[in-house]
Amino acid sequence: MATAPPLNRLTLIHGEERFLVDRSMFEWRQRARPPQLDIEVFDSPGRLNEFRHAVAEMPLFDPERALLLRDPPQLTGSAKRGGADPPERLVAILGELAPTTVLCLVAHAKVPDRNAVLAAVKERGGAIIYHAAVKGRELRSWVERETTVRGLRLGPGTVEHLVRIAGPDLGSIASELDKLVAYAAGRPLSITDARAAVAGDEAAGLYDTLGDLLGPTPAKGAESIDRLLSEGRAGQYLLAILAGQIRDLVLAQAYVQAHGSSHGLGSALGKPDWQVDRLSRQARSVSPATAAGWLAALHDVDRKLKTGEIAESDGLRLAVLRAAAEVTAEREQRRR
Repeated sequence: MATAPPLNRLTLIHGEERFLVDRSMFEWRQRARPPQLDIEVFDSPGRLNEFRHAVAEMPLFDPERALLLRDPPQLTGSAKRGGADPPERLVAILGELAPTTVLCLVAHAKVPDRNAVLAAVKERGGAIIYHAAVKGRELRSWVERETTVRGLRLGPGTVEHLVRIAGPDLGSIASELDKLVAYAAGRPLSITDARAAVAGDEAAGLYDTLGDLLGPTPAKGAESIDRLLSEGRAGQYLLAILAGQIRDLVLAQAYVQAHGSSHGLGSALGKPDWQVDRLSRQARSVSPATAAGWLAALHDVDRKLKTGEIAESDGLRLAVLRAAAEVTAEREQRRR
């Protein structure tokens, strides 16, 4: 059996792909955990005095010590705000690392190439692990690798279904794959089996609807709604999901307008990173007035459905067709 290489005394894990950063951090913790002791964790410290003492201190009873510094502002440039110690302070502390201590620095963002701490880790021969965001073909390849690791045998279309359900959120995809492992119990799964086991098909389909509506061909949004309705999805339920997504879009536009950027949008709306990325892109694709008009139109459709003024499927189809026409007209107006 091959043995793992010795653990580097200094490790930096960073990147935009939060799930992979967390996975690498977990693997480091499993390897670094000292006998009979836990790893000492420092979360987002602005001031580094306490951390500095831990770095330089020699362990009294255990032969070695493990420290984890998670999301310090000195790694991402945010140390300039809030009176935090500068990156150079952290660089100096790295020079005091006791020979019996292993240290891991973690950032759930890409550390800039010119960051002084990154340069210091390289100069000291530290291990650097970077996880870029996984998108497009790379996302499909990642899902296929994870499927193989779990021993799953999936029928045609299943990987695409998983990506469609969970979006680019690797944590959600991994969770769904684990669910499929339990569901399969060693047998191969068809796309029908996967749809039965994996939650959220309606919402995923409507992410396609809103994405198509704001994409190069807005009319495809109407085609997406037609497909979902023809599959027997309840119009009232689809209406509620679509209205919720447009409401998030309107809130995202209001936040960006008030703050000048989407920084902090995830915390403000309570949304995961992949949804924040999607909302940030979509917020630039249509005017706030048009998006607010869609929300008002869907509320009107809901009222008419409940009073019997309009058929369930017709109301939703008409609302999306009108929305597609408005996006097209808005883009033509910009070109003039």
